[in-house]
Order: sequence, then C-alpha cells, then structure tokens
Amino acid sequence: MRASVKPVRACHACLLNVGDRCWLYRYPRGRWRNGRRCGALNNETVYARFREAQKEPDVKTLKELRRRVFRASDSRMVK
Repeated sequence: MRASVKPVRACHACLLNVGDRCWLYRYPRGRWRNGRRCGALNNETVYARFREAQKEPDVKTLKELRRRVFRASDSRMVK
C-alpha cells in the first residue's frame, strides 16, 4: 500500500497543513496511525520555524514562471 502525502482529518486545524501536503512531514498519515498523536500539532516552536520559512524569499521553478507568463499573455488576449 502506497503511503499518501495528503494530510488527514486530524491535521485540519494545523498551521502546517498546506492543503495537498504537510509542510513538515512527508507522510502525515503515519503520525496519527495506531492512536499516536502528531508532535507538530499545536507546537509553537515548529510553528515559529514555519513562519520564518514563509518570510524567506520564494524561488520559483521554471514551470511556475511559464505559467505566470502564459496567464499574463492570455489575459491580454481576452480584452
């Protein structure tokens, strides 16, 4: 069985839940298996590290740059 990278229901209120993945853990589902509790949930030291990482400059991939240029040119064509 392949482990899913998507956060589980218990991760809903966690700040590290980025939607389709967890910011900290590769497989967040394993953190909750067999009655365990995720150590990052409501952990202020981990949340502080996450906030600092969010403030750092963002490096865009080539794919993201292409999308941005395509959308800009596409919006000009509609007008």
